[in-house]
Amino acid sequence: MRSVSRVDRTFSFKGGDGDTKSIRVVPNKLMSQNEIWKVIETPHDSLRILRYPVAVLSQYKDGKPTITVIYDQYTNPTGIKVLYYSQPAHFSILTNTACELPMDAFDDLVSGAVDLYVQYVAGAEARRKQQIEEANKRAREDQRDARRANRNNNE
Repeated sequence: MRSVSRVDRTFSFKGGDGDTKSIRVVPNKLMSQNEIWKVIETPHDSLRILRYPVAVLSQYKDGKPTITVIYDQYTNPTGIKVLYYSQPAHFSILTNTACELPMDAFDDLVSGAVDLYVQYVAGAEARRKQQIEEANKRAREDQRDARRANRNNNE
């Protein structure tokens, strides 16, 4: 999972007030619920500066997970974007089960699978050639050792 925030000002970037040209995208630091204590303000650290906003996945609310973004007093977020990847549900072309992936992802998936297969075959072929070369080398060494043993026996 990855998350970014759109901000118009941070501690290190002083943008204009509402100026669309001064909006930047900064990465959110993902943090677990167990680590929130490291960034939440207390009376002792009210001026803490966060280099990046912190995104925390929270408990499910109304059957949906929520994300909480924590930021300091110098940061003014104007939006958030969450990117996540999941394993698609099982589908089959034989039983006409629908696939949740969009059709425009088909070319990328097929070309990626073909590239992976070609790399696997090339690697397997290289390993096979290496094993053959090693076997031939061992056979030559065995023949050489056998010749030496025959010479020593004949003398």
